[in-house]
Amino acid sequence: MNSKKLLLACFILLAVPVFAQEADMSLIPYRQGNLWGYASPDKRIVIMPAYAEANLFVGGYAVVKKGSKYGYINKGGKVAIPFKFYTAKPFRFGYYDKAGTHTADGKVIQNQDTVLFAGASLKPDGIESCIDTKGRIITKCPAINENSVPDLNKPTTVTLESNYSTIQRTDLFDKITEDYKIAGSEDTYYVALKGNNYGVFNNKFDVIVPFEYTMIKRWNNNNSVYLEVQKNELKGLLRANGAVSIPVDNNNLLRVRSTDRKNYFIVSKNGKAGIKDADNNDIVPSNYTDILYDQAGGFVLVGNNNQKGFYFLNNYILEPKYTDVKLVKGDYVMVRTQTGKTGFVNNKGEEFFVE
Repeated sequence: MNSKKLLLACFILLAVPVFAQEADMSLIPYRQGNLWGYASPDKRIVIMPAYAEANLFVGGYAVVKKGSKYGYINKGGKVAIPFKFYTAKPFRFGYYDKAGTHTADGKVIQNQDTVLFAGASLKPDGIESCIDTKGRIITKCPAINENSVPDLNKPTTVTLESNYSTIQRTDLFDKITEDYKIAGSEDTYYVALKGNNYGVFNNKFDVIVPFEYTMIKRWNNNNSVYLEVQKNELKGLLRANGAVSIPVDNNNLLRVRSTDRKNYFIVSKNGKAGIKDADNNDIVPSNYTDILYDQAGGFVLVGNNNQKGFYFLNNYILEPKYTDVKLVKGDYVMVRTQTGKTGFVNNKGEEFFVE
C-alpha cells in the first residue's frame, strides 16, 4: 500500500476546475450524455442541459461552454457574460489593499474588502486577464486572501522542558528521548532507547512498554496520549499506559486528522487496506488495495483494476467503480466514469449524470 502519499488537492485529470471553498452547492452541475445543465440537491433539473461544460457557481455566476467559447450564466440560467472567451476560470473573491484600480470603462474601484473577479482570455493564445462580473477587463487584478489553514495532520504535542540529566542512568536505558504525562496520574513516563530498541518506563523505573520496538512516536489528542510503534517492520498503536490499541501486525499505519478533527488510521495488511479509529474499530473494512486521504476531507478508496471510490465523513462508502474521484465539497465528489466523462456524486451515492 502507498498510504503515505496524500492525495493532492489538484485533480488534474478532471477537466472542470473547482474552487471548493467558495463554491455554492445549491445548484449542482448535471450531465445528460454530453450536455451539462444544473440540478437542485434533490436532483430536480433547474437549468436544462445545453452546455458542453459547466462549472460550480461562485458568487452567483458559473462559467459554462457553448460551442468553442466560454461565457458565464447566473443562477436563473440567464447569460450574464457572453460566450466570447477562449479560456475562462470560475469567479473568486479578492481584495485591493488601497484605493485604486480601474475597469476598462474608467470606473474607479476603491477600498473594497471583497471583489468578485475571474481570469479569462479573449485570445486563442490563452493569456488571461482579470474580468469583473460584467465581463470587463480589470486593469489591476485583486489580491487573493490566502487564509492560513492549520495542518490537521500535525500531531498535537506539548513541549516539555525536562532535564533528563537529573535522571540517573541505569542498566534500564541508554538515552531518554521524550516524556509525557497521563491525565489523572502524577507519574511521568519516559520514552527511552536501550541499544537499538525503544521502550517506556515511569519515574518509579517500572517498565511500561518493553524495550522491543524499533520506533516509538508519541502524539497527544486532547488529554490522551498515544504511541505509534514499530516492531519487526510491523506497525501498531499503543495507549499511554502500554495497552494495545491497534495490534502491531500491520504492514503500514498512517494517522490522519481529518477536517472533522477526528483521528483516523489507514492500515494495511497482506495487501488489503482499511481505516480504523484509535480503539481498533473498523471505520472502513479492509477490502481495498489502497486508501488515500483527500485533504479536502474524506478518503479515496482504491479497488481492483485501480477503480476509485470514496469514504465520506458522514460514514457513507461509495464503492470503487470510477476511474478517478475527487472531493469537491463535503457532500459531493467529482468522478470520471468508465466512458471518460466527468460527473458529480453526492454522499448518498446519487449520481448527477446520465450517460
